[in-house]
Amino acid sequence: MSKNLVLVLIITFLCNIIYAQKDEVLFTVNKTPVNVSEFRYIYEKSNNKNADYSEKSLNESLDLYIRFKLKVAKARELRMDTLPSLTTELNSYKQQLADSYLMDKEVNEKLAKQLFDRMKTDVRVAHIFIADNHVDSIKALMKVNEIKTRLKNGDNFEDLVKLYSEDESTKKTGGDLGFLAPMYPNGFYPLENLVYSLKKGEVGGPVRTSAGWHFVKILDTRPARGEMEIAQILIRISKTVDDGFAKARIDSVYEALKKGADFGEMAKKFSDDRNTAAKGGFLGFITIGTYDENFENHVFALTKDGEYTEPFKTALGYHIVKRISKRDFSDFDAVKKSLMTKVSRNERYGIAKNHLIEKIKKDYHFTQSTPVYKEYTDSINTDRFYTNNWTAPKIKNATIFTLGEQNYTTDQLSQYLADNSRRRVRMNKSVLPIIAFKELYDEFISDKAIEYEQGKLDEKYPDYKALTREYEEGFLFFEVTNREIWNKASMDSVGIEKYFNEHRDNYKWEERARLLHYTIKASSPEELNSVYEHAKTYSPEQLQKKYSREKVTYTSQLIEKSNQGEMNGLMWKAGAMSLLERKGDGKVGSFDKVESIEPPVRKELKEARGFVIADYQDYLDKLWVEKLKKEYNVTVNQKVFDSLIKH
Repeated sequence: MSKNLVLVLIITFLCNIIYAQKDEVLFTVNKTPVNVSEFRYIYEKSNNKNADYSEKSLNESLDLYIRFKLKVAKARELRMDTLPSLTTELNSYKQQLADSYLMDKEVNEKLAKQLFDRMKTDVRVAHIFIADNHVDSIKALMKVNEIKTRLKNGDNFEDLVKLYSEDESTKKTGGDLGFLAPMYPNGFYPLENLVYSLKKGEVGGPVRTSAGWHFVKILDTRPARGEMEIAQILIRISKTVDDGFAKARIDSVYEALKKGADFGEMAKKFSDDRNTAAKGGFLGFITIGTYDENFENHVFALTKDGEYTEPFKTALGYHIVKRISKRDFSDFDAVKKSLMTKVSRNERYGIAKNHLIEKIKKDYHFTQSTPVYKEYTDSINTDRFYTNNWTAPKIKNATIFTLGEQNYTTDQLSQYLADNSRRRVRMNKSVLPIIAFKELYDEFISDKAIEYEQGKLDEKYPDYKALTREYEEGFLFFEVTNREIWNKASMDSVGIEKYFNEHRDNYKWEERARLLHYTIKASSPEELNSVYEHAKTYSPEQLQKKYSREKVTYTSQLIEKSNQGEMNGLMWKAGAMSLLERKGDGKVGSFDKVESIEPPVRKELKEARGFVIADYQDYLDKLWVEKLKKEYNVTVNQKVFDSLIKH
């Protein structure tokens, strides 16, 4: 009995797991199924942090989504999905989404995550540098091969720095570049890749950058210092300002700060850094490798926002630095967007895109027809290729390359070259036309590879499929609702008036204050005081009669009690007045007064029209949904729905 019970429990448990893993149908509308995965996507997207899977919130979302699907079903029945305007706009959106989605998912997001991971560690790097200015590349390459051989044979890295390195600034320190933080500048991404592939003490290379060739040794690593937002006060040492005077001056500034002086004001008054003094010493965010190492050490020793250093000295002079804030890089999702923007402007984006294209070609077995390619290129080697007069080769249309199950032909290639005539005309005419053609041909392959992969996004990324479905159905929902409800309701003046008369008590003004805004232009300060005093008991008309319309002007507005915040702190009481605000020579002033409190009253249709139309639309919408529920069968799988509830 005991063993059988255990067996039953295990089988039940396994069945529940299998059941949970299946993407069950939650409900159907007009025999069209809606799976759990689709509903989950909409539920979580609509509710965000409030998606607690309680029975109440699930029921509310289910009801809304069924209403949505009923309207989509009606739109499809009316063949709105075939409207040219909708299909054109939808296809345009899908193309834009596919463009950004593929590059974001396959390139940008991965690069951002790579950068995020690297930003956790600062690496101290030494290098042997061989310049390559393309004039004598062979000589540079010979040096590189010599160094490579000697390192392989066990020669000391620091000795080879002295013998070979062409970086004079680091030659005497064993090639030490200090601690470096990513992102490395454009042209140095290969160096960054090498550095973050090695461990402390390891030597690697050669790697080529925009400057030349590098061999590197990892001297040390530490947790990243990150990025700190700072302001500084600088007292320079110069020919006219000696060390002693600069030191005395920075010390006096420091003493003033300790007694409570404002850092920004002290920077404006005393700092010799002309670029930052006017901004209260604000330098913005800095990271390592930007400033003098001693400067950075003092800055990154600050542990709290608002804290500032004691005076310290660099080659420029004496500094006091204040920490404003420090960026938090602990959560990738919080910084992903900014990092994606950052990497998209860096050379690594283009490199990664090329890698993606090569991966697509490999995954889908890119093959090129050598005979067709040769026949096509044989007709290219003419200077006419660089002109608008170039015409496509007169050869039989044939497949020039294949990607997956898709063939791409010479006619498609010719059309691409024709469409890019401006590029052709502007290309470097000093190179052979065949070389220029190869550049455009490679771009044609790249475009088609990206396009082909975009066609696979539905299979690879469920969330992309959900997005395109959501957008398409959103189009249909808007179009059919606009036709059946929104436009009809707005144009139905008889229905609007009838609805308003039946629900008049729903449209009332709240209790309202009549607020007067006075502006006084008196002939003397004493007269200004007199006007203000009389305003306490006089109406605006009486004030103007006593002092003239030229001296007393006012505007009036009615403010509902729920908007009491617009009264600038005035009491909700007839007669309440603000203080007199004087300007200039004391003859001009302004003040506010609560002239009266008006009781709630019914609105007229013209005053409530916008609210009435919205309510009338809701009323018609409810009637329409009830009609659709009778027209289309809706079935909810209660067992599946119950399985979603978290108690």
